[in-house]
Amino acid sequence: MDLTRPFLQDYINRAQNFKQKAPGNSLTKFFGYVNTGKVFSMVEVGSGRVKKKENWQLILYASFVAQMLSITGFSVSLPFIPLFLIKELHVPSVGEAGLWSGAMAAVSSITMGVLAPIWGSLADRYGRKSMVLRAMIGGSVIIALMSITGNVWVLFGLRVLQGAFTGTVPANIALVASVTPKERAGYALGIMQTAVFTGSSIGPLIGGTLADLTGYRMTFVITSFALGLAAVIVFFFVHEDFVPVAPEPNARKLNIIQRYRVMFSQRTFVATLLILSLVQFANSVIVPVLALFIQVLNGNSEGAATLAGLELGITGIASACSAALAGRLSDRYGHRRVLFISALASACLYFPQALVGNVWELLILRGMMGLFFGGIIPSANALISQQIPEGRKGAAYGMVNGINSLGFAAGPVTGALIAALLSTRAVFVVTGGLLLGAAFYIRRVLATPAQEAAESEEESDHLAGAS
Repeated sequence: MDLTRPFLQDYINRAQNFKQKAPGNSLTKFFGYVNTGKVFSMVEVGSGRVKKKENWQLILYASFVAQMLSITGFSVSLPFIPLFLIKELHVPSVGEAGLWSGAMAAVSSITMGVLAPIWGSLADRYGRKSMVLRAMIGGSVIIALMSITGNVWVLFGLRVLQGAFTGTVPANIALVASVTPKERAGYALGIMQTAVFTGSSIGPLIGGTLADLTGYRMTFVITSFALGLAAVIVFFFVHEDFVPVAPEPNARKLNIIQRYRVMFSQRTFVATLLILSLVQFANSVIVPVLALFIQVLNGNSEGAATLAGLELGITGIASACSAALAGRLSDRYGHRRVLFISALASACLYFPQALVGNVWELLILRGMMGLFFGGIIPSANALISQQIPEGRKGAAYGMVNGINSLGFAAGPVTGALIAALLSTRAVFVVTGGLLLGAAFYIRRVLATPAQEAAESEEESDHLAGAS
């Protein structure tokens, strides 16, 4: 029996009476909200009909294309920044160019990590689509300015601004999660993660090719146009009927720090945040020493840089291939199960990389590991989407992206330190140990579905009231 029908009819009758009495009733609309127990539906009561939900599939696929364009654009400059510094900005030495390049990458990640939670909170207040457009248009303008810079300090400042004003991933994920049916969350977020992995894998290849064909500055211009195109796709094809979630009348108002403190009291959120940040850490920790490790395996430095790029790229390509499938599996068999299995397998595949005798063994292991990395991220994001109420999803994914950015920034420093103090092979052992510990931590602390339902309902009431 549909218990909501009498309440819906009552809303419609009262709204029709309101419309008859209100002046200029042809322009007057009255909106009510009906909580069906599963979804929060908008009802256009003035017309006596239920407003159709957003076309979540159109939003998903348009966001997929826009996200892939954005990530490709942001990663285009990775292979040639040191060369750009030397040839165009006249940095005097290779060593100094390397330091500047590393500093720019680190400061961009740190700035993004600090500001991402703030942008996420604004998304909950003013809409997710507006935050996606802000990130893409901001990135387009800032990268266009990089094409005309003539000073290394100006480029450094632009990279700071890039970290501060971009961040398309959390904005897009929050948008897609807010419109996707609960039972399809794993699939939808897997598709979005495929866009991220694909863009980050092909971006450096496209960037290196464009730099050789057109020059460094023109490559920045082309990248700027790509981000602008992504913004156009979102503007015309992503439709969001955003209505902020109203706080409970008697609820105590909390500031942003208190809201995040409540969010961090949820075990599921903390566990998924930990494993997501460790995935970013594991991806970046090997970057500064991988070429050196390949040189040791080969016995010489010939082709070491190319092989290092291949080893890093295969992980992203494998993750891109598996993310959508893993999302479907998590919808069918449970997000917790897929998350734990993927995290455990990733850890088990990281350890043997310390024992390889040639680059092809390493390539196979990193490809297999990438397949399971592709299972971690969509299942963890789907758990967050389930746990966090509608009015706080932007803030939650903003915090996730912030911690991920810090994890990604900490990886290269930690990897170089471990290699210097112990050995290059020890980097794989230590990282594998961290992933293994995280896998059993999330296995222990993740609530059963029944326990999480009770916890989620209690925390959702608290968070919704604190909005």
